Amino acid sequence: MSLATAMICSFGVGSALLAETGGFSLNMLMIRPDTLGDYMNSPLAVVFNLSLLAGGSCLLLAMVAVFNTYQDGLSRYLAVVGFVVGLSIILMGVFPVNFLDTHRKVSTLYLFSSVLLHCVCVLDYFKPGSTMSRRMLMLTVLALISGGALMALLDWSQLDFPACLNPFPHFCSVSLAMWSLTQANILWCVCLSFHMMKTIKEQQKVAYSWLENY
Repeated sequence: MSLATAMICSFGVGSALLAETGGFSLNMLMIRPDTLGDYMNSPLAVVFNLSLLAGGSCLLLAMVAVFNTYQDGLSRYLAVVGFVVGLSIILMGVFPVNFLDTHRKVSTLYLFSSVLLHCVCVLDYFKPGSTMSRRMLMLTVLALISGGALMALLDWSQLDFPACLNPFPHFCSVSLAMWSLTQANILWCVCLSFHMMKTIKEQQKVAYSWLENY
């Protein structure tokens, strides 16, 4: 399910972004991901928002699998926080920027829950039988850097970010941090799916050996 989350979100975001820019260019770094869901201006807003709904739903199911695969308390806490991340993704698809006040609240929930998720991932990595792999830890560090930058840039009075006024062309710190967090989360889901498959196979081997000895 986490792999499905990554594939669906990548398809929706990529399609909407290419439709917005007309092709690959540095102008992509100037576009905030949340504006791709604007029904009034984005040509593939429907695709983008539906991909958030589907991707968020798959992430919810993936976190249910994590909750049942790993029995320790920290992994289950990670699954609960990941469930909140998935729920916030769904809500961003239901309430795009056209519903500005609600969108600001759910996008802030996504930001905070993502940062909290990756904080738990760091703790989880250093416990025996970790849910995390080394690749996931690297993506976690990237997500924490991006999420921390966004929290520093967030206008707390409006729960939104300031307009990009950077003098350098094709560069916007807010957009770049948003894209970094988005890509880190997508790749994290990919790595999670492969790591879970490995863990489940190991658990099956243990169960089969126990049945044989029994």
